[in-house]
Amino acid sequence: MNLTSQQYAALSDDSYSEEYKAGMYPANQAPKFVYEGATFRVLEHVDNKLNGYQGTIYQHIDTGEIVVAHRGTEQIMRDGVMVDGSMVLLRANQQAEDAIELTRRAQEYAKDSKKNYGRVPEVTVTGHSLGGTNAQISGHHFGLRGETFNAYGAVSLGRRIPEGGNTMVNHVMATDVVSAASPHFGQVRIYATPEEIQRLAGPGGYANNTSQFDHRSPLVVAGMSFGAHSMHNFMNVDGKRQPDMSVLNPQAQHLAQTFAPMIEKYRGDVEMLRSGTTVMARDLVGRVKDAIDYARGPLPAGEPAARAEQAAARRPSLRNGAPNTRSSANSFFANRFPPSTRPHRLRTCCGAQKRRARLRVSARTTSPNTQGRQHPGPPRMQAKQCARHRCENRKPRHPRPRPRLLRCPSTCATSATRTIPCTPATPRRWRRCMHWKTSAACRTAATA
Repeated sequence: MNLTSQQYAALSDDSYSEEYKAGMYPANQAPKFVYEGATFRVLEHVDNKLNGYQGTIYQHIDTGEIVVAHRGTEQIMRDGVMVDGSMVLLRANQQAEDAIELTRRAQEYAKDSKKNYGRVPEVTVTGHSLGGTNAQISGHHFGLRGETFNAYGAVSLGRRIPEGGNTMVNHVMATDVVSAASPHFGQVRIYATPEEIQRLAGPGGYANNTSQFDHRSPLVVAGMSFGAHSMHNFMNVDGKRQPDMSVLNPQAQHLAQTFAPMIEKYRGDVEMLRSGTTVMARDLVGRVKDAIDYARGPLPAGEPAARAEQAAARRPSLRNGAPNTRSSANSFFANRFPPSTRPHRLRTCCGAQKRRARLRVSARTTSPNTQGRQHPGPPRMQAKQCARHRCENRKPRHPRPRPRLLRCPSTCATSATRTIPCTPATPRRWRRCMHWKTSAACRTAATA
């Protein structure tokens, strides 16, 4: 990575800007962002109104390096309640797929930039808070490097992400409750201010030692440390855009190392409270899934993307012009059953089964050789017949017409002396006529 941590912080802060419109920007119309002498142009901006995800793709004009900046929590309902709450209670991130898709498009931009820079530029990720979580997810998915700021660790999510590593650098404040609630993918660099140390030692009751018997109050410190989560802690300007000093300096990092025992106990207490909340919120099915993921172990960085490519290579893709699922099923049944031997669909025996059949059958074809009769569709429809009424033994929808029932002679029902005796040898179509039930003589002769 050729960018500095301060430049990554500036891009993460710029991802909150409302000036960019959703869509791709041509080269001659792309907005530019300048910071510390480095000029970046915006390649694409995404704004998903459904789940609140926003992300921006930047490209360094001089080096060609591409940075995907994921925006963090901004709206209370969509970002704070729906996404952040689901990460704590359900171990799920509703914006993860959008973040992965935007990162994939950034890699396509990098391949297209080879003709301008003579090589494929590197793609990195960054983000603050929820955006940092998306950066960890996308970085692990594709095996990319990047830097995050006060991110909620992605290890506790149900994506089998390992803890630790060297691909990601996570900058966190000492008393930030969000970054302390979950373990991180990549290395963690802690920064502290004198105000944070005072809160830990004073109202928090934390002693700067390894003892576990001090009377500490993590909730009190967390309630007093909302400002520690702000992105402006890592910028050289404050919330009002006035000059300020960033914590990305050796002094703040040295202060955190000096009070490391105190800070580690606080962050461990916050993570324990979050873990207990997650376990209590999970139902039986969720706990079984968590146990399965724990037994399977984490996935190496880049493994999810490699598996996705292998799965896409095994099945046809709509993007490559292959037929869709319905047309594939039609061709399958057309080749499997020739027109002369192709079975027609069996008649359903009840209205409920007929309604289920309409929903279940996805591929139906019509052949002129079958006189408009519909084919059975997928094999699961043939197997999913109503066993109660033995639908597989029912006649087809268009059965062969029955022979016309003929009446036996009138003397059969009027007199005992019959010109044609009604015996068991009498054709069945005669014995099934209307006179069979009224003629005792016919019944006697037939059972004789």
